[in-house]
Amino acid sequence: MAGKGKREQKIAIEVVITAALVSAGLALQLFTGGFRSEILAFPVNLALIVVIVSLIIFFKGASARLASGSLSVILLIAITTLALYMGLVPGNMVKRSWPFVLTYLALLINLTACVVQRVRSFNLKRDYSFLLNHTGLLILLFAAGPGSADKARYFMRVFEGKVEWRAEISRGNEAGESVELPVAISLEDFEMDEYPPKLGIIERMTGMALPAGKPLYFEAILNAAATIENRTLRVDSVIYKPGYAPAAYVKVTDVNTNSVKEGWVSCGNYFQHFKTLNLDTVYCVAMTFPEPKEFRSTVEVYTKSGKVKNGVIKVNHPMTIGGWKIYQHSYDSARGRDSVWSMFELVYDPWIIPAYAGMIMMLLGAVTLFWKGGKS
Repeated sequence: MAGKGKREQKIAIEVVITAALVSAGLALQLFTGGFRSEILAFPVNLALIVVIVSLIIFFKGASARLASGSLSVILLIAITTLALYMGLVPGNMVKRSWPFVLTYLALLINLTACVVQRVRSFNLKRDYSFLLNHTGLLILLFAAGPGSADKARYFMRVFEGKVEWRAEISRGNEAGESVELPVAISLEDFEMDEYPPKLGIIERMTGMALPAGKPLYFEAILNAAATIENRTLRVDSVIYKPGYAPAAYVKVTDVNTNSVKEGWVSCGNYFQHFKTLNLDTVYCVAMTFPEPKEFRSTVEVYTKSGKVKNGVIKVNHPMTIGGWKIYQHSYDSARGRDSVWSMFELVYDPWIIPAYAGMIMMLLGAVTLFWKGGKS
């Protein structure tokens, strides 16, 4: 019973320490306005890792207490609670708050102490799964935490047939100063697949489409037809050439009078005016702009270290070269498929390889735990 009482007292102390840590974070948040992750950029983050590991190795008594399993659970509950708030409540800044940073740091110290303590009493048969899992998690948390300060985003606009080395630093949703990067992009071709534009009957003065409340649009493809209220529309011809706006020749028949109106309809583009087919003094047939289905850039990428890579970059299919990931971001929306430039988002993360290494170690640790469980 005495042992149980001491354990409960120990857990209570750890809960109080964690609560004090969060309270200290709230006080810092109040007086400083939030944590600036930029202060952890290299070499500060690397120095932080060295300091934590060194202190735990040299202060054996303290490291034994810091490696407490109950403390791990308490810190995980605290960090999970903050992470859930971060994920469920939009527009929050939990990740840059002092309570989150201090709790995350305490978790790193606790996990480092656990690994060091197990290394001190290392037994290959008993400990290899534990060390693979916990060391992998420690590496992953360092890469995702202090290592994230080295992550940088840039936006680069590249014109067809040109090579670009300069990009603008991303400042949240805004672009910052222009800098020269150690990576360059040559845009060989920009291509876009589009959905067919759509046709509908609209009120000429207000732009409201028929039927009122439930507007009906149909694709402007050859021989397509639709009935909107008392009129039947049919597409007899379609023209959509590079550099020109899409156009459709539409025949409209009034089902009550059998009168026919016909003519060309176009949505227009950056150098052509739109064209509608007037049905009467109130209504006309109009065409919507074609919506993009997919856009992609054929590129050649260079680095100052001499690497060259060719490929196609499209949305959700980035190119990786060195520590860089290059994403298709946007294009000249005014020109659409005739855009002569492409905008890329370049993300540099030097800690991505350690993060992958940590995940692989955790995977191997999980496999070995499964294997050991099966052997028992």
